[in-house]
Amino acid sequence: MTTGRSRWCRGSHHPTTVHDDTQFISHSTATARGWCDTASLGSMVTDSSAASSAWATGTRVMNGSVNVLPDGRRLTPIGVLARQAGLRVGLVTTTTITHATPAGFVAVQPRRDDEEAIASQYLNVVDVLLGGGRQFFDASRRSDRKDLLSEYRAAGYHLCDTRAALLAAPADGQILGLFDSGHLPYLIDLERTQISERVVPTLEDMTTKALAMLRGSPRGFLLQVEGGRVDHAAHANDAAAALRELLAFDDALGVVLDHARQTADTLVVVTSDHGNSNPGLNGLGHEYADSTRAFESLARFKTSSGSILQQLGQGRDSHGRVSPAFAADVIREVCGIELPAGEAATLAPAGGGVLPSEVNRQHANASGILAQVLGNHTGIGWTGMSHTADLTAVLATGPGQDRFAGLRLNTETFTTLTDSLGLKFTNPSMSCREAARYGSNAFTDSLAHWL
Repeated sequence: MTTGRSRWCRGSHHPTTVHDDTQFISHSTATARGWCDTASLGSMVTDSSAASSAWATGTRVMNGSVNVLPDGRRLTPIGVLARQAGLRVGLVTTTTITHATPAGFVAVQPRRDDEEAIASQYLNVVDVLLGGGRQFFDASRRSDRKDLLSEYRAAGYHLCDTRAALLAAPADGQILGLFDSGHLPYLIDLERTQISERVVPTLEDMTTKALAMLRGSPRGFLLQVEGGRVDHAAHANDAAAALRELLAFDDALGVVLDHARQTADTLVVVTSDHGNSNPGLNGLGHEYADSTRAFESLARFKTSSGSILQQLGQGRDSHGRVSPAFAADVIREVCGIELPAGEAATLAPAGGGVLPSEVNRQHANASGILAQVLGNHTGIGWTGMSHTADLTAVLATGPGQDRFAGLRLNTETFTTLTDSLGLKFTNPSMSCREAARYGSNAFTDSLAHWL
């Protein structure tokens, strides 16, 4: 990355171990490889808001906060610093645009769930906003009835809410594209619709438009692209949906690489802000000969696990129960899998909302039961349904890429990026012991000392 005209394209996804967020890449054939820790201020396991805040400010905060320390001190995120320095800023995601990861790069909010407040903070700071979350901008859906859509329009933003409108939007100025009231639908649930007929744009569509609008910035730009629904699929232990979202992210990354090959000053960093549920392909059959075939079965899945559970629920009888035969029929139709009678009998109560008493606590819900039953046929196993403390891989290519190599703290990302952009700024910070004074669930003294 070079000072002044550097461009940091950053995106996000939850890969196969499954992680959460990503940054962009240049034309260089060499790629720096590293590993990043993911701890938050109060836990070895981070949530997305604390993870994004660490990247964006160089400071660890508590899970649930966006760039705010436990004592109320407000941090200044890199998106704000970049805009103040004359760079253009973009956020692209398949979640709500106000969700934790995109918010971390621009917003300052004590509670990540206050997405209405976060929506207001983007105005005239972020030039390109593409994703879901229309409910947080629409006066009829906001609790305060504030008409943010009109405010953005009055400020000069081009508003769009369909794929066709996005593709037709001008490639200059500012844009607010909100393509769903909440998160964008899983791609696996959209695949039966012809691309030309889809109302919701793909991550590739949104990334293409974002780069078209930002690439002419005289001072450069900072762009975050997140394949955020990978994380949601991992929480649901939904391997088929997660893989489709990862492939969609790969398509978007191809657009970024094409852009980077045409410029000499684009840095692309691809990483994830945390692990999630740790899926893995287990060995099946004699000498594991059945593993590949089992994994290939995911290609036959027609819908997400949430949709499968909805279909199972439609089979409830007058007593609210789902029969094993009905459960087997649904799995046969949607997944192309023939469930043995015992597995159908295990799944059927979950479809009716009844869960077994003896079950791994991490999987004590309908999605977890469904994943365990399907895992007997796909080979995919999960350690749980929540974030994990894994180190995350970091890949970087472009100017300054070598600074991302090796084992790094997540907070070092901020320093690396601001140095490359010629932005000198240091946010306040707090130790784990200090955070414990505010009633936080901080680390033990020994771990706090090590950190």
